[in-house]
Amino acid sequence: MLLLVALAVGGLIPIQTAANSRLRVSVGNKPVVSALVSFSMALLVAVVATTVLRGNPLPQFAEGASAPWWVWLGGVMGVCFVLGNIVLFPRLGAVQTVVLPILGQVIMGLVIDRFGLFGAPVMEVSWLRVLGAVVVLVGIVVVLRAGKRPAVEGDAAGVELWLYRLLGVLVGVGSAVQTAVNGYLGTIAGSSLHAGEINLTVGVLLLLVAALATSPRQLARKPEPGPWWMWLGGLVGAAFVISGATLAPLLGTATTVIAFNAGTIAAGQALEARGAFGARRNLLTAARLAGLVVIFLSVLAVRLL
Repeated sequence: MLLLVALAVGGLIPIQTAANSRLRVSVGNKPVVSALVSFSMALLVAVVATTVLRGNPLPQFAEGASAPWWVWLGGVMGVCFVLGNIVLFPRLGAVQTVVLPILGQVIMGLVIDRFGLFGAPVMEVSWLRVLGAVVVLVGIVVVLRAGKRPAVEGDAAGVELWLYRLLGVLVGVGSAVQTAVNGYLGTIAGSSLHAGEINLTVGVLLLLVAALATSPRQLARKPEPGPWWMWLGGLVGAAFVISGATLAPLLGTATTVIAFNAGTIAAGQALEARGAFGARRNLLTAARLAGLVVIFLSVLAVRLL
């Protein structure tokens, strides 16, 4: 059941991506500003949800409990993931910008589970689980490449290309760390809702500094009108952060991030097949469907083996 929840949460991410992309157009094509708006709305949603469901939006740290310094890394890594993808896309192209961070997430997720890093419970990492993770990655590559026009390629080459590829993997590593840190933070801050608030607050503060440094004038301007769904990014972001903090201690970091990614890829294909949320319509082919089946079977293998 929890695995299905993780897949469903991952399935919301393409909606967030589409919403934030459209919001970026309404704020003068300033990615840092659109990310700040999205994070701020996510924080507002998290505060309201925590107030309604827990009665108090302030974190409830247990008496005598001490928070290690790395509990603040969740928000930092969340911002790095957003800004990292902005940097990587023109340099690496569409496919590598998606696949390399997923590779980093899977590798770091397995490491976190094996050694119990960042307060995560220690979980056995068998060779069969590793094989399942590799097959998930292969399935994602198949889905992204099959039945499409030639992928948009980046402009990086030579040593620079490999440095950007390394950055792509490190961005994914940071995302897995974010999931594990938020999971631990939820156990000491009162709930995963409170952990989400802390994560998003750190993210908003960092993005505000970045926006003041790069696009100060745009902050004072009212966003241009657009479709209603361009405001959904914050709602999805809050759900994603809170769900990650809830599921990671229960499923393990590796299983959580793999399930999130599987849901993201599958939902992305569904949106493309229907041309929903501004996506360019791209019908589902047999090869891409086969890739999705491989992904889901491998996710089950990672969870059960």
